[in-house]
Amino acid sequence: MKHRFNVPVWSLLILLLTFGVTSLALGQNTIKVTFNLNTSTNLDTLNENHFVEIRGALNWKTGAILPGGKTIDWNSSSDLEMTNVGGDYWTITFEMEPDDTLYYKFWTGFDPDNGTHPNGGWEGPFNQAINADTRVFISGNTDTVVALQFYHPDIGGQKVDQYWRPFETKQDSVAIFFRVNMGGVTESERFNPDVNGPVGVRGEPSTSNGALDWGSTKVILTRETDSVNGGSFWSGVVYIHKDSLKVGDVQNYKFFIENDTDNGWENSVPNRTFTYTATLVTSGGDTTLHWRYFDDLKPTGKQPVESTVTFRVNLEALEKVGLFDRGAGDKVAVIGAKGWNRPDDLIMMNFIPALQEWAVSEPFREIPGSMIPYKYFIIWDSSRVDTNSSNYIAGLDINDGWEEPGVTGGGNRVFEYQNAPQQTPPGDLGKDLQFYDSVPVQGVIETPITVTFNVDMRPAADAATNPKTLFRPGQDSVYVQFDGSLFALTQGMPKGGENARILLTDDDGDGIYSGAMQLNVPTLYMVSYIIAYSTDTGFETNGGGFDKGRRYYQYIRPTRVNSDGTIEWPSEYSFPTVVWKEKDLDVEDPPDLFTPTGIADERAGLPKSFRLEQNFPNPFNPETEIRYELPVASHVNISVYNLMGQLVKTLVDARQDQGVYSIKWNGQNEHGRTVATGVYLLKMRAGDFLQVRKMAFVR
Repeated sequence: MKHRFNVPVWSLLILLLTFGVTSLALGQNTIKVTFNLNTSTNLDTLNENHFVEIRGALNWKTGAILPGGKTIDWNSSSDLEMTNVGGDYWTITFEMEPDDTLYYKFWTGFDPDNGTHPNGGWEGPFNQAINADTRVFISGNTDTVVALQFYHPDIGGQKVDQYWRPFETKQDSVAIFFRVNMGGVTESERFNPDVNGPVGVRGEPSTSNGALDWGSTKVILTRETDSVNGGSFWSGVVYIHKDSLKVGDVQNYKFFIENDTDNGWENSVPNRTFTYTATLVTSGGDTTLHWRYFDDLKPTGKQPVESTVTFRVNLEALEKVGLFDRGAGDKVAVIGAKGWNRPDDLIMMNFIPALQEWAVSEPFREIPGSMIPYKYFIIWDSSRVDTNSSNYIAGLDINDGWEEPGVTGGGNRVFEYQNAPQQTPPGDLGKDLQFYDSVPVQGVIETPITVTFNVDMRPAADAATNPKTLFRPGQDSVYVQFDGSLFALTQGMPKGGENARILLTDDDGDGIYSGAMQLNVPTLYMVSYIIAYSTDTGFETNGGGFDKGRRYYQYIRPTRVNSDGTIEWPSEYSFPTVVWKEKDLDVEDPPDLFTPTGIADERAGLPKSFRLEQNFPNPFNPETEIRYELPVASHVNISVYNLMGQLVKTLVDARQDQGVYSIKWNGQNEHGRTVATGVYLLKMRAGDFLQVRKMAFVR
């Protein structure tokens, strides 16, 4: 039944006012607001065809809907995209209701997802009397054109006023702001800012009333040291008296290298020009000239691109042998990718429980093809060196958290930077992620074992192969010294030095020195070491340096890898004999701990090992096929995660019989919404088996 209320209008108004309703939606007016932006102060190579947007909040609310239907937000879902109106000038007009407050910043990018240098497109903070470090606009009752604003790059959190300018406003003069990118001539070795700089502007004196000159540089530009490519931009301003200006005059000019042996001029371009407009001359407005490459010479290599690099590392092996415990306060970081200084250049990682790994996604801007060196670095908690703590690790140097990956022979990891919005360095041992020291949890030995080291010392006794103090067989002692080895810590030794040695002997006099060692377990299957031998004045050691070959790398090899993923280790193992060398020491390839070597069930047509195949197609849209194999009945969980380890979609979570299976994913999350373009992780867990693969979805 429908009810109709016959209430007088005046009664309704009294009722609404009584309950605090101050206005009715009876066609309340909105206003139009126009924002204008100048991006000449952007520190990157932003051009007219790139992307500028207003991002923020309305009355402190993000995701707010403006009267015209546009959304204002602090992320890419904001709809306030600006339009370029020439050079560095951008504009937008949108609707607001009177007396609303807009908190905002300008965001610049090469597209909606890839922001400019140095802070991913974001402006820095602003001075405000209210409780905010953003720009602020409070709407009035009439249409408004907001005063021109200049982009404020984030340089160390430095604050500026909202309506700051990169030059002074003078009553009797106009300001012309020049800007040039020296990246191309720097790469060509014509220009070195420390040798033949600075850069200036020269031009026709008659139209500028002498403010510019062809014969001398009156306008010296300043290097923007925080700009892209290590400070490739130079900029500066010339003030020209209004009385000298004529509407329609064309000003000729060029950029000039002050101390260039090649005469300093831009040689390959005609005179650059701009026109004195009526607005500039009669209204006394200032102007900026859109940046140009010096001599129109772009860098000959590829241009730097923004990309998010995701580092992923697994430390389960270290946890299992007691050398890492996040519960005790241990942490891990990436070092080297942005510098080698601690702690400033450490990129701290986060533990992702769903994947049982540490990860971090870090923005980079590099030239595609660049080789990025890095390592993982453990930050052990201080309790690890406290002898009164249950977390104490004997022999540990708390400052020596450097990774020494076996896959690089102890040298730096290196990955090639790709021209892609998202990327991940290649994994270790054929997997999709990396392992600290390149040791997976399968490389932990938990059963008693005795190992024997074998070294051919004959080259050390030969002057033709040993430039050091010669080794004297039968007189000098020989040691294996476990430098850079976490294996040593599992044996109660430090990671190197004279207290990390075992003695070798040559009982039969053949020049092959050997030494046996019963290992404390659990321990690691990878061993790194150098050789030390005594002399009359001390010890000689081989190897050294920072690259592959700095140490010997050898592996204890299993007797069997079972189909269920378990490993069988020998009770005794003798390492292959290594030959003494001064440097470029031998590095073994690690054994395969993932492929079964013995199969209990040989029935034809049935899987003999757990396996998660790479999805196909990849990249994909709208769906992809995923195949996997079970050698035994198991509870199977196959799920999709984003790069931060957040669950996107569970595909399988059930007990299944031995067999080969196939499933499909249509790119939708748990709520039935299509995911964004990007890289996703496909994880399969069945019993002790765990495998992760990467998938790329493209909308």
